[in-house]
Amino acid sequence: MTVSYAEYNKAKQGFIKKHGKGDWNVETSPMDEYGRYHKEYIFSDGAIWYEIMSPEYFKQEVEVAHTMVKVTVEIKMFRTEFWNSDNAQSKFYYEKF
Repeated sequence: MTVSYAEYNKAKQGFIKKHGKGDWNVETSPMDEYGRYHKEYIFSDGAIWYEIMSPEYFKQEVEVAHTMVKVTVEIKMFRTEFWNSDNAQSKFYYEKF
């Protein structure tokens, strides 16, 4: 399921508010050869918020300036996949790279 930045941020902040009453820390992996890395927000009550960030490329055919000319362009986006220990269903947030 794809969500907006507002939905992603609301879910993340709500999770932190629910579980962040004690100590918590963030662990970030090194970036791999494909530009991916992951973060884990680990809370003292055992809860974890997971994120995997990576570039994603899309090809889109577009019409140039209302003409009959069509070209295919490649669009590079930055994708954040996230889920947590309360809800294991992955959601995705995309932003311009």
